[in-house]
Amino acid sequence: MRTTSIEMTRRLAATLALTLMAGAASAQVSLSGRVDQSIIKSSPGNWEMKNGSASRLILRGEENIGSDTKAYFYLQQRFEADTGAQRSGPFWYYSYVGLKGNYGNLSLGHQKSPLDDATGSDYEVWDGDTVASSVSRIAGGQKIWDNSINYTTPSFAGFRVNTGISADEEVAKVVRGQGASLIYDNGGFSTSVSTQRSPTNVQTKGIGGRYVDSALGYRVLGTWARSKRVAGSKEQTDWQISAGYFVSQAGEARVLYNQSELSGVKTQQYGLGYFHTLSKRTALYAATSHTRADNKPTVNAYQAGIRHLF
Repeated sequence: MRTTSIEMTRRLAATLALTLMAGAASAQVSLSGRVDQSIIKSSPGNWEMKNGSASRLILRGEENIGSDTKAYFYLQQRFEADTGAQRSGPFWYYSYVGLKGNYGNLSLGHQKSPLDDATGSDYEVWDGDTVASSVSRIAGGQKIWDNSINYTTPSFAGFRVNTGISADEEVAKVVRGQGASLIYDNGGFSTSVSTQRSPTNVQTKGIGGRYVDSALGYRVLGTWARSKRVAGSKEQTDWQISAGYFVSQAGEARVLYNQSELSGVKTQQYGLGYFHTLSKRTALYAATSHTRADNKPTVNAYQAGIRHLF
């Protein structure tokens, strides 16, 4: 049955009310989120108001159930702040529940796939936001799976392993999703390698890395991913390298280069911008990008916006 926007709004309002009641009783449930708005001018194109990053509402909570184990849940809904409309896709962008403790972390629901460990926003200077972020990082793979079970091991000498499977429950799915990633964190250095076969029968491999030098005020990040449809011949390769430098305690200059190649057609994106924090919750940003693709017009984009966290 199709759910109308009014029904979804009522559902969210009811959920928020129940959450606040539960939070008042147990102090274990929290409501947080982000509202982001910007003005964008594209050439060719007109001036428009859009999200610089996805505006969102986040409900989360956890309970200590003993034996060094906590039960938890996470719900995230994304919306267009300029119109108030829900973003395209499922009502809940993420929705999962799990258990975590000394043995690791087990979660079930609509959540990130193993590929996101290596190609996610943690390894891009813009976190996937603004016009200056990557055109494509995941090479046509899937970063979120339905009906999935994820398990992440405890950290051993900085290493941990994340595995995921997705049940084959829908007609649109071709195979059961399955994948794994190896993650290493050591101070300012982080890297991840992942491989997965998505429910849409796309095999993807990815690598991500990040180095942060807090003393000198810079960071360098990068990702690489390659996908191939198992039952076909289409291949896609994406990679990006980006960097940030703090020109002041509150302001970071950012630069990015991203390339995506699908069946011999190449797209390149150059991104440049500045991110300035006014407080722990509020920031201003400005970004510009230059995008060119084979046999397509070049596009230049300019953006300025404000982001507030709560």
